[in-house]
This record gives sequence, structure tokens and C-alpha cells, in this order.
Amino acid sequence: MKAKWKEVSAYTGTPIDEDAPTNFGGQGTKISMPPDAAMKNKKKKSLLDARTKEYKQHQARLETARKKRLENRKVSNFSKKIQENILDFNRESFLTEDNLKVLRSIVQSKQNKPVKMKDGQMKVDLFTASAITKVYDAIQQKSNKEKFDRMLNGTKAQFMKIADFAFKSVKMK
Repeated sequence: MKAKWKEVSAYTGTPIDEDAPTNFGGQGTKISMPPDAAMKNKKKKSLLDARTKEYKQHQARLETARKKRLENRKVSNFSKKIQENILDFNRESFLTEDNLKVLRSIVQSKQNKPVKMKDGQMKVDLFTASAITKVYDAIQQKSNKEKFDRMLNGTKAQFMKIADFAFKSVKMK
């Protein structure tokens, strides 16, 4: 036979009639743990009926907001001109680099690097770069230097002509 146990209060010695602790309301019950925190009932959102006055006011607010968005989207003449200028902007002509600087960096770092031309790019080795820079430094007439510089920053064929000229004019020791 099983013994039946009664839960007795330690302070008074009287039996306790509870099944669960006093601060537990059970999972899912709407009883909060602290006794002073009262649960607030959430107000249910009422649906807007298209026949009511509230819906017509709501619709009017939506329409005014839509009109404001459309007005803000309208582009001014100033911004139209800027957009046209941006589309017409030829970035390649402004982003061309000075190939002489690249050739000097090839000589300084002793590594091959790509050089940008008008019709693409090509890798230049240390030997070619040093020959071209020596010839450029040896040129004394300003008009010849300008022509040499134009050809350096021109097409691949012009660059190859300069390289051939540099190899012919540089004497190897």
C-alpha cells in the first residue's frame, strides 16, 4: 500500500490545498508573474468599409500623399540638363593616364605593367620601358617631346613605332 503524503505549511503546520505554486498560472494563461503588472487588452483594429465616412477620409489622405509623391518626382530643368551632361560625358578622355609615368614606374619597380592606349591596353616589359624613357629624356626640343608624348598616349601602333625607334637609338653596352 502506498503512503499518501500531504503538503503541510512549514510555518503553521496546516495542510496546503494548492496543486501548483502560487506564482505560476500555467503556460498560455494570461496571468503575469508580478502581481502588480496587469495585462492590457489589445484593441482590435476595425476594418475599413468602403461605404463609411472614415474610408472616404482615408481615401482622400491616400490621394493627397500620391499627388505629393508625383510632384516630388517631377524633374526640374536644371536637373534635366545635368542628367544630359552626365550622359554626354566622355569618361575615357578624362581618365587617360600619362603613359610616361607608367613607364617610369615599370623601370623603378622592375616589373611588367599594362599601359592603357586609345585602342586598348598592352603589357610593357622593363627593357622596352627603360629604352623609351632614356630616349624621352635625351630629346631636347620641346616640339619633339610633345610629339613623342602624343604618340606614347596614342594607339598601339604609334607606341610600337616609338619602341622600335627607341631600340634603334639606344646603344647597348
